[in-house]
Amino acid sequence: MLNYGKFCEFWRKGGNWVFFFLFWFIASAIISSLEHSEENVELTEEEISKEAVNALTNFLKLKKDYFKNYTLLENQLEKIIDVMDTNPDMPRLWAEMDLEMALVQHKMVKTIVDVMKDEFARIESNLDEEDKSGISLANKLIKLLSEENTVNVFRESGEQHVKKLNAEEKERKKKCLERKAEGRSCGEVRMSFGNALHFTSTVFTTTGYGVHSPITMEGKFLTIFLIIFQIPFFLHCLATTASHINSLLDVILGLSSKHEDLENLTTDTANSRQRRLVLLKGLLILASLLLVHMMVAAVYHYCTTGWPFSDVLYFEFVRSASVGFGDIIPEDEYTLVGAIFKNLLVNIPGQIVTFAIFVRALPLIS
Repeated sequence: MLNYGKFCEFWRKGGNWVFFFLFWFIASAIISSLEHSEENVELTEEEISKEAVNALTNFLKLKKDYFKNYTLLENQLEKIIDVMDTNPDMPRLWAEMDLEMALVQHKMVKTIVDVMKDEFARIESNLDEEDKSGISLANKLIKLLSEENTVNVFRESGEQHVKKLNAEEKERKKKCLERKAEGRSCGEVRMSFGNALHFTSTVFTTTGYGVHSPITMEGKFLTIFLIIFQIPFFLHCLATTASHINSLLDVILGLSSKHEDLENLTTDTANSRQRRLVLLKGLLILASLLLVHMMVAAVYHYCTTGWPFSDVLYFEFVRSASVGFGDIIPEDEYTLVGAIFKNLLVNIPGQIVTFAIFVRALPLIS
């Protein structure tokens, strides 16, 4: 029979982290399986097309006032809006439309080139006479777009691109049929296990970059579950580890155990002065450790991302503060190896040190 006392001791000495990491991996595996189903592929495409339909419908609605004096056009506008706005199948059909291929197949390339030529002619006419370089460039572009060979280049490129897309679509359907014959789903992976690990880590660290998010109803409910249970679990792990770190610092800095009762530091006694000094020294050590940790991570990201160092520093501070704007994110965080090791070596250690600083500073500011 499991000894409760030994289990509590194991839990306090790091067992909570073992269970937390198991929780993280299992939750990631579940959400990955939910989010890359064949149904989710269709749902994702439909959500994207639904946004496009809504955008066009809202644009047309804004034009109602303009057509008030044109009864025939106003009635036609109402018909268009009614079809697009009230039919639930509209996003599904919209997703099947491929304007890129249609433009090539319907010989619209010359029309597009003519539109571009007219636009550069307009731009050229609006340029100041002193802008010699801009006028010269606009004239060169107009001349190029006026040549038949330019149209032929765009047309041939478009036709080759369409042929390639058709071949890829044919191959995709062939593989889909083969997978279905084997009893497997032919849906593409929308959230791989690496993506899921990255997503769930942004939940429990409260970073929430927003790069990956659940689409299915099941995935959204699982995310709610993670917010309710995984975040407090992570905070518990941070708190216990931060407490151990601060206790170790107190011992190293020579604080006697008899002063560990967190007496009132506002009382000017020898004991309070000694404890305040130890707390400040510990804060300096932890802050230095956090700074070194951030600089090492910054150098790594500078070498692997190709970002300017200013962007790297900005990212490190945003990440460390758990703000997570999501405007710039290293691509290696989406991979399986990157999601695991970046959290184990960068994100979680950084949050542990930050939490330890907060715990240590609390007696000084309260």
